[in-house]
Amino acid sequence: MKNKIYIKHWLSLKPQNYSGKTDLYYLKIANKISDNFNDTLTLTLSEYMSKDERAMFCCFLACYFEDIISETNIWFAFKSMHQSLYNKPLPFYDIEEDYINDEVNFEDVAFLSWYFLNTIQSRKFISPFNDFILDIATLTMQVLDEAYEYAPENKTLKEIFQFNGNPEEFYEIRAFMQTVFFESYLFNTDIKYQLDIETLKIIEDTKDEAPNVILSYIREVTEELTFNKSSALMAMKASDWSKAIMGTSHKNYGDISSISEKISGLFLYKKQNTTSVFLEHIASGMSFEMTKKSFDDFEDLKTDEVIFIGLVRYKNEWWFSGNSSIQDFDANLILDQKNSADARAKVNFLNDPKQMESVLNKQKNAFLEFNDNALIAYMKSNKVEEFSKNFITYYNQSLNLSAKKKKEALQRAKDDGFFGKEDVFQKFKHNEEKAIVFFNPKNGIEIYFDIINAFPDKNNPFFTKESEADIMRLLISPSYSTELVQFFINTFKDKLKFFKKEPNKSYLEDMDFLLRFWKKNSYVTKSNIILTGKTH
Repeated sequence: MKNKIYIKHWLSLKPQNYSGKTDLYYLKIANKISDNFNDTLTLTLSEYMSKDERAMFCCFLACYFEDIISETNIWFAFKSMHQSLYNKPLPFYDIEEDYINDEVNFEDVAFLSWYFLNTIQSRKFISPFNDFILDIATLTMQVLDEAYEYAPENKTLKEIFQFNGNPEEFYEIRAFMQTVFFESYLFNTDIKYQLDIETLKIIEDTKDEAPNVILSYIREVTEELTFNKSSALMAMKASDWSKAIMGTSHKNYGDISSISEKISGLFLYKKQNTTSVFLEHIASGMSFEMTKKSFDDFEDLKTDEVIFIGLVRYKNEWWFSGNSSIQDFDANLILDQKNSADARAKVNFLNDPKQMESVLNKQKNAFLEFNDNALIAYMKSNKVEEFSKNFITYYNQSLNLSAKKKKEALQRAKDDGFFGKEDVFQKFKHNEEKAIVFFNPKNGIEIYFDIINAFPDKNNPFFTKESEADIMRLLISPSYSTELVQFFINTFKDKLKFFKKEPNKSYLEDMDFLLRFWKKNSYVTKSNIILTGKTH
């Protein structure tokens, strides 16, 4: 064998403490895939990955084969979500008549090769239409087609990815989500790799700390990835993938659908009864009722103590999840929290979406009136503050509030303890960079730099020449909102050479999928609008 693949490579893509009777069989499949790659293909792959990573890649393709044979439903979960969103099972490739949904397919292998190559490294975006990716699929399918009729089912693996726990126990659901996200082959080079990197950094940075402290840091990172971060595939969270693997017919499908994002922050302890602990989120003033089933230290709490804690809503109950610590009441800390936009934003997903939509619609209409019926404006950065403040004045006047209503609004903010955000314009007050001000219908005003030559707009006085670098930065960087990219494409795609040449022209059909891939944790825009005077 040119590059022998060992059991350690195979097990690196498997759940912890896993051992299956069919492992040696599928390890042989991985080795056959590797042996089937010709020297040219092996050399090409070496440009993007190390020898061990190439071994993992062959194991990854063998895992796909094992997944199909064993009906673990991991790959089918992806295809079902893609089908639901885009009315086709896969991006990029035309699905031919010989494509069989519940068997191994050339197009599946081509797509998975593209996915692996673009997650194992990020130095260069590799096109799904590259000839060598199609060569990988052709050579891999020769091995898989030959083995398909006789390949054994991995019953151990199938059982691991079936939830048969107690649905009343949030922690059993959480454990299943973490198995799906961190221990399945599909996310090994994505979410699992991210967890490994952050864990190693924590261990290095905190090597002088006590072991329990180090574990608490690792636990916090794991929880953040579990509840609040998304995969590059489909920009979906662990809960989304877990219920997709379960399937809509699973008795606990609705239970896992009820899981919320995790809120980690500072709360005031208010009171408790026989079943619940009542907390107040300091920054927003929101009230939370945490079930005592999830928190053993409720007897140690004293009124108005400050508690750092993580909360997740499951089946209409708030459960403690992660770490907690208690400290005495601190008036300065309370004030800082109430005036922290970041701390308030932790609970924004709980705001009434209709109320948020109403506010943003009013702001959008005012912005269009203020900016000559355009959602975008171009200016030097030292003009952004003046433009923004003039718009805010215009918007406030458009509301036609009486003096009494204005006074009541100010009083609500005062009662809420919010006196305004930090000076967000300070960092570029005296700059003369070229800025774009965009009104995002889902977030309000957004300010951007470094992409001015992506916009061939007659109102853009700074546009000199179409810049492919600016366009790629806009498309790929998570710093630029999905709504800005969608506006850009819908408005300017016919004016840009970039989208008239291949492969970029072909990307347009699957652009939403690619935006999810590139902007996985920012694809869904979260509003930063601060509401004050809310009742709970």
